[in-house]
Amino acid sequence: MSNGPARPIATPGCYQLPEDAHLALEQTRDRLRLLACLAAPRSPHDDLPEAAFLLKPAALAHCFQELADRLDRILQQVHWPGASPSA
Repeated sequence: MSNGPARPIATPGCYQLPEDAHLALEQTRDRLRLLACLAAPRSPHDDLPEAAFLLKPAALAHCFQELADRLDRILQQVHWPGASPSA
């Protein structure tokens, strides 16, 4: 008889990441790749000091803050086997 879902046996020194947190981590990686693509120069002229960057600094800061917040939420879901849950 079981008292709930079975927890996977963890290897000492390893952490456990819930499946939804893993998916969020993959989505965050994909957003970072998208931002890198948006910021990449399209021509040699785009890399010159006088070239205009189409993303406003506030918009770029918002994107990075959103990604940092997502990573914080993901990291809060990490479980270390044998550690007592934090309150």
